[in-house]
Amino acid sequence: MIRPLRRDAGFSLIEFLMTAVILGIGLLGLAALTTTAMRSYGGSRTRDTAIALSGSVLDQLALDGRISAQMRSSGGAVPATALVANAADGAANTYADPATTWTTFDLQGQPSQTAPIFNITWVRRAAKGLVPTASSLSAASEVVVNVQWSEEIKNAATGTTALEPRYISTSRVIRY
Repeated sequence: MIRPLRRDAGFSLIEFLMTAVILGIGLLGLAALTTTAMRSYGGSRTRDTAIALSGSVLDQLALDGRISAQMRSSGGAVPATALVANAADGAANTYADPATTWTTFDLQGQPSQTAPIFNITWVRRAAKGLVPTASSLSAASEVVVNVQWSEEIKNAATGTTALEPRYISTSRVIRY
């Protein structure tokens, strides 16, 4: 007995090609999404490092202020190396890593002269609260730490990329 051929037994070439085109478009969209996600991750990692650096510098300056206040309260002289106590109000100060005296930091937040990413400056604002006198042995000021770096920004209209400066500023009242 001979069976008649059935035309609906499998996929036609056109159906297979349509499936391949739809799958290809979906995979291209997924690749574009992955690229965008990776670029966003790099930017957030840079911002996280900048925030960590600013917090670290504020902690170092607060420790320096505590040492200055302790020296002053025990009747000793404030050392010339005391950053916060000897800073001029409103003047920008470049922050240098105490161990290396380098003023630039790499992507991991480590001091670096070869792969600089971040520059850190800080400013002591005019004293608020107590002013050091014979009867008052400590002062408090707001210290603002500024971290600067450059990010590659793509202009959607022209398709060109350019480096643009980015900043993060954090502040804390420090007694010195």
